[in-house]
Amino acid sequence: MNQARADAEGIVEQYGRDGVLSSESLASAEFGVWDRLTPGVLLVMALGIAAVEDPSFVERIAESDDTLLAGLISGDLRAIELGVEDATKSWDQIVARLVEYVQRPDASAGTLDVLLSEAEELWFEVLDSGEMTRPQMRDGEFGPWDATETPVSAGVERLDYGVLRVPLLEGAGMHPLMAGGRAVGVIVSLGDAAFSVQAFRVPVGPAWRKTLPKIIQGIRDQGGTAEEAESSLGSEVRARIYVVKDGQRVLQPTRIIGCDGPGWLLRGSYGGPAALTDLVDPRAHHLFTQTVVDLSAAEGQADATQEITNLEIRWPTTE
Repeated sequence: MNQARADAEGIVEQYGRDGVLSSESLASAEFGVWDRLTPGVLLVMALGIAAVEDPSFVERIAESDDTLLAGLISGDLRAIELGVEDATKSWDQIVARLVEYVQRPDASAGTLDVLLSEAEELWFEVLDSGEMTRPQMRDGEFGPWDATETPVSAGVERLDYGVLRVPLLEGAGMHPLMAGGRAVGVIVSLGDAAFSVQAFRVPVGPAWRKTLPKIIQGIRDQGGTAEEAESSLGSEVRARIYVVKDGQRVLQPTRIIGCDGPGWLLRGSYGGPAALTDLVDPRAHHLFTQTVVDLSAAEGQADATQEITNLEIRWPTTE
């Protein structure tokens, strides 16, 4: 048995014994790391397999109004982690449900071992399939969307910032992205990571492919590293950018993404430990592909003859 499976078993046993997820279990699970096999990945996949194998299990989850687990079972990973420090409640729910399943009266002694074994096989199948890395933007299922379109995911709750309507993630902090004394975007705090999004008016498009080399060169000119790559968010820049933390300049792993729309360019930046992996943080993917751009809210802001212009958002006085 590999270490990831051994740790996953230990986490389930610890929760079953104590009735609460310990800080040690939370840390050892490596939740939120999706580019390799971890105890957290195994626990998530095992819960999904349990749901497939036992429809009555899903029914009980639905009856309990457990939206977190209902979303997870349907393949929606975005709600389950806001960084280790903020995720205890969410992961408690996941491990609690898995413990409930393996400890049910008709379960065999080897149920957990079988689930984790199947979860390991399934995860490698998912990675090998390329499904997690194929581009998923403006394809009928994912945006970003223009306000004149009818988003497929119209039920997504969004916060209205004028030019931008950004999905709401429960527990995430929202802050203005400032440039020249103007609020030009939204920063979403995600525990140990952060995601920012801003819109630009583009008179002649598409523009993202044209701006990629300039972004890369600009980062290199400032002493950082940058290269072009591909992910589920299309062509992107993976970089290490100098930022100031605790009074010191440090290189921060950063993923810079972009998408062309009718008359606009939406740009996003994800900074955090997992920014340079092939797999995109599901929260970042959700935030970017479910953002709506509304150029009608930017009337009079910029001369349409200019090359590319960043647009001011409307920051609410109260959240």
